[in-house]
Amino acid sequence: MIEQLGQAPFSFWLHLLLLVILFVEAVRKWQAPWTKPALAVYGTVTFWYTGDYVFSRPIDYQGFEPGVVSLAFFQICFFLLTFRALITPLSARFCAKPLQMARPMLAGDRRFIPLEFPPRLLKIILPLLILGWVVIFGVGLTTAKELWPALIWPPLHPKKVGMYPLTGLGGGASFIFNAIAYLHLLICSLFGVVAVMSRGPVRWIAVVLIAVTWPYFWYDAIRSKMLALILPGLGAFLLTGNRSIKLRVTVVVLCGIFVVGWFGRVMLFRGGGANLAAFSESTAVVEDEVAEAQGEAQRRRESRLGLDMLKELCWINTFIESGRYRPTWGGRYLAELVNPIPRSIWPGKPMVGIDYAIARGFGGSRREHGAYATVATGMIGQGCVNFGRFFGVPAAALLFALWAAFLSRLWCQRFFSPLRLALFLIGMGLTLNTGRDFTLLVLFPFLFGYLAILLYESMTGKKPAKAMVRPLEQPARMK
Repeated sequence: MIEQLGQAPFSFWLHLLLLVILFVEAVRKWQAPWTKPALAVYGTVTFWYTGDYVFSRPIDYQGFEPGVVSLAFFQICFFLLTFRALITPLSARFCAKPLQMARPMLAGDRRFIPLEFPPRLLKIILPLLILGWVVIFGVGLTTAKELWPALIWPPLHPKKVGMYPLTGLGGGASFIFNAIAYLHLLICSLFGVVAVMSRGPVRWIAVVLIAVTWPYFWYDAIRSKMLALILPGLGAFLLTGNRSIKLRVTVVVLCGIFVVGWFGRVMLFRGGGANLAAFSESTAVVEDEVAEAQGEAQRRRESRLGLDMLKELCWINTFIESGRYRPTWGGRYLAELVNPIPRSIWPGKPMVGIDYAIARGFGGSRREHGAYATVATGMIGQGCVNFGRFFGVPAAALLFALWAAFLSRLWCQRFFSPLRLALFLIGMGLTLNTGRDFTLLVLFPFLFGYLAILLYESMTGKKPAKAMVRPLEQPARMK
């Protein structure tokens, strides 16, 4: 790390200074609706780009032409400045009406809100969540058959036992199972939010549900799903309640230590089909799979934690400069937008990222889509593959500013609808995962949750403009 920082270009230190300034500004303006989503975006940039550079070896960047890494950090600065310039007016537009309605309730709202789910709402929502999980588990029983106990506790079987069959291209009826997978993740993440924002027996019921449902994801090798589970509940713990700041910081530190430690093991077992349950297995088959996966992880340098988004931005700049890759001028964003359409309905639906995967060197496969792996381009690189090295940066910043502005609107509606507060927490938790690519494949749980809330509000007549939900106690002024 020290050697890497010693070789850092000027633009690295410039982007680091800009991040510090933006973080400090957002904390100082904590009461503004846009600051919390903006902090999530700043943290996402820090994690996927700054972290990638800091935890890589100097040799990892020696294959690029001089100036490519420097250009990448200048692009990050351009992204941050554009995002900051856009988020304030967009948030003001999105939040104008909710803020006007909530103004009488904001007088004492300084840092945190003691808002909880009303008992009447929990009597409706929690049984629906439990019923949804039971139905999904029923689907798992039909696919796992005699291996069904591994759906509850994956270490019971050395390989991953899927709850639902999925295919890469989404052919046939797989779009149904994909939808089930996203609903499954949404339901399980909401158990964490309910556990934080409830009291008494309901909280303990939610804790038991977490113990039953979360191991299925935590013993998998998909870190984005693990983060999508834990971050909404952690966000609820940080942003609601009258807990001390010391307790909040302690919980964040402990969660960070656990996640980093667990993710380090995840990197060792990615590939080869081995489940993380293999930690406790000793059969020859499992040992071979683990050895193979560990060898691959060593080749990829597990200390980098699989970040690599800065490197991908450097590759994108290199390929566009050489003519090896040409921007799609919105084609990839369009492919992401139409991705929910089942391929059984639209067989010729554009495929996401195959052209870049081929340019990146993952082509030549006999598979029908022409590549044996896809590569995440990163939140900024995604804009560049769409609109080029210059125009792609503000395009990506605009997309994230719109996302952050919509989250700020949900935050402004927290007093009117605890469900929208829960959706805000889900969105904040998913923001980190959008750092690899802003895609519906990440945001489907949020989209399904939003549609469910709209349906509930339409059926009950409790739209935010009509249904005022007051805190259980008067917000306390925090020093």
